Amino acid sequence: MTGPKYDKLFTTDCMVRGEKSGEPMISTRQMAGFGDGNFSIDCFYVTYSRVFSEEPHSHSFAQYMCFLSANPVDPRDFDAEVEVYLGEEREKHVIASPTIVYIPAGLSHGPLNFARLSKPVLFLDVATVGTYSRL
Repeated sequence: MTGPKYDKLFTTDCMVRGEKSGEPMISTRQMAGFGDGNFSIDCFYVTYSRVFSEEPHSHSFAQYMCFLSANPVDPRDFDAEVEVYLGEEREKHVIASPTIVYIPAGLSHGPLNFARLSKPVLFLDVATVGTYSRL
């Protein structure tokens, strides 16, 4: 017997260290074969100002960038400013409240700058693909 029928639907292989920062994070990007292969997520608690993606880039898949409060008692408690640049013209958007940004396949985006943080931000980067890559 190999185990319960639905064991393959669970994984604990989701705790990794960020490639650049070395900080702990939750990710499925190292598991291209998990599930049906159409989901990739990185989850960070951002606790200090920093640039995540310096150079503009695009993907062949859609992406959702979620900027959320890290306060479990009040999901509106967001005291930060995050700069997101979109398109070839690098149109600047400043996020100052919990926000989800949809990035269609092929749309250039970056840099992504966590310019001011008075409180931590929970950042989820969700891609509708099993293997994350940049064009």
